[in-house]
Amino acid sequence: MEKKKYSVKIANVDMNIISDEREDIVMRLVSQIDSEIAAITKQSRSFSKIDATILVALDHASNRLKAEKRVRNLEAQIALYDANLRRMREENIKLKNSMLGKVSETAEEIIAEEQLSLDVSEEPVKEEPAEEPAEEPVHDIADLFEEPIEEAPVAKADKLRQIEDLLRRG
Repeated sequence: MEKKKYSVKIANVDMNIISDEREDIVMRLVSQIDSEIAAITKQSRSFSKIDATILVALDHASNRLKAEKRVRNLEAQIALYDANLRRMREENIKLKNSMLGKVSETAEEIIAEEQLSLDVSEEPVKEEPAEEPAEEPVHDIADLFEEPIEEAPVAKADKLRQIEDLLRRG
């Protein structure tokens, strides 16, 4: 930013200031320092304007050192938080990978066990075309529930593969 020259009055002393700050900021700082010097000289008539100016300068220098210390502490705290965040992200990735690995291993183990438990000597069931039964009239609704409802046989291994696929997608 471009430096500008400002004519100001602090403690009834005219001076020129060169600053790269905007005019409103410079005037606010000048007003603040002027009022602090005036407050010190009013409070104690034994202080000269020079003594009050030195006290205001010491106070501002002290506040600046405290602010710089706070900034360093906050920067160190941010660096610590950043390191912890990085560590937690890495740990999260490791946990996700290990969970996915365990899920797929477990599913694979289950499928292998199911395939071993199938009786190899059994011949596959051949589906024969069903004969159309003669329609019998239904006399009682309870007759409908006497016979068990049979579902189409689905191999357990196929169900496990479907579950494994769903887990991998999820």
